Amino acid sequence: MGDEGPFGPVVNGTMVVVFYEYRPNREAGFAFLALFALATFGHIVYLFYLRAWSFIPFILGGLAEAFGYYGRAMSHDAPDKVGPWILQNLLLLASPPLLAASIYMTLGRIAIAVGARNYMPINPKLLTPLYVLIDIGTLATQLGGSILPASGDPSAIELSKKVVLGGLIAQLVALTVFIFITWLVKRRINRTPTRVILEDPSVNWKNHFRAIMAVTLLIVVRSIVRTIEYLQGEDGFVISHEEFIYVFDALPMFLVMIIYLALHPGRLIRHGRRLSMKEKFEDRLLNANL
Repeated sequence: MGDEGPFGPVVNGTMVVVFYEYRPNREAGFAFLALFALATFGHIVYLFYLRAWSFIPFILGGLAEAFGYYGRAMSHDAPDKVGPWILQNLLLLASPPLLAASIYMTLGRIAIAVGARNYMPINPKLLTPLYVLIDIGTLATQLGGSILPASGDPSAIELSKKVVLGGLIAQLVALTVFIFITWLVKRRINRTPTRVILEDPSVNWKNHFRAIMAVTLLIVVRSIVRTIEYLQGEDGFVISHEEFIYVFDALPMFLVMIIYLALHPGRLIRHGRRLSMKEKFEDRLLNANL
């Protein structure tokens, strides 16, 4: 055994960077690899069945989660290898912004589907690009922060933590504001139901707004725990206990995918388009008779 350096043991004069404070659980990694693979397959089916093209980032996020936990499983036998560590760190950090991108696009589409475009505090044509732009920024910081440690340089590792932390905080703020906007639109519809909702009470719009807030809140919880992890640093309680990544990262992200499998917004959006086309046809008939 060698001496301990600031970032890991020193063996024969060479510092060995320690990537984990524990040996990653192989079974848990493979279990979540299978769960995310199955959930992603379900969303691929919906992608074509509902023509839900806005869910392409969501599917990419599911794939990132699956391969991220593959990297953790591989780290069980090689916890000192940078490859599997970079794979899981990069993909598990990159996945939530990809999932969030589809969620951001969903709000505007649902509001339009139920005729509530005017209830949005920001025009959907501006809100979606704005949030996607923020999402790309947070994704870039987290990807960049994940790649920096590949050199094994201790200063690069420290810099990567600061970069990732900045991206996590920005994501957390954006998600919190997004939940408020969703709640506000839902409240306005409750007070003054739109023509689409009044004419077709079967439109299950409330559950879709609840789903948006639920999945966003799950990503917020994940971001809070990840932020605490990076604030605590190498000797922190969160980073040294593997159960945190499964309870507060893997499980919330899996639930996000399951919620949208059970209540896919593509159904409401497709139904809303049909109602909108019906209304336009009826209006044309009325105007023609006049």
